[in-house]
Amino acid sequence: MRRGARSVMKWFAALYVVAIVVQVFLAGEGIFGLNNIKHSDDCDKHASLCAGGSGTLDAHRGLGFFLTMPGALLFLIVALIAWHPNKRIRTISIVLPFLAFFQMILAGLGRWVAAFHPVNAILLLGLFGWLAYALRQEQPEEAVAMVPAPAPAD
Repeated sequence: MRRGARSVMKWFAALYVVAIVVQVFLAGEGIFGLNNIKHSDDCDKHASLCAGGSGTLDAHRGLGFFLTMPGALLFLIVALIAWHPNKRIRTISIVLPFLAFFQMILAGLGRWVAAFHPVNAILLLGLFGWLAYALRQEQPEEAVAMVPAPAPAD
């Protein structure tokens, strides 16, 4: 069961890398879709036209919800079942879902704290990318077990 969970985690981590890149694209598309606001003072007068009241970020919010709630929970379950023998991989695979969940909380906080939302996204992208790479570089357990040990030199 652990071997199957490790295989799922390898693909799941790679899927998260792609999904985070799509999230960045959707955020950019939503932000630059707000071309009717020329000055920040206009947001005070017409809040419905600004990012918080506009629907231009709905796609980003929708995918973000999936990545931070059910997706992060599923990834945590897979990581716990896999319980990777490499301590660094195991630790990062367990911490990542919590960082992903925290991403949703950051987005809803005030301006100065919410500014860490994109910083955390960069951290998530890097860590998921590293995890996907590290898991793909591993040798399958059967191949490692079948390699004969070198003969001791006399």
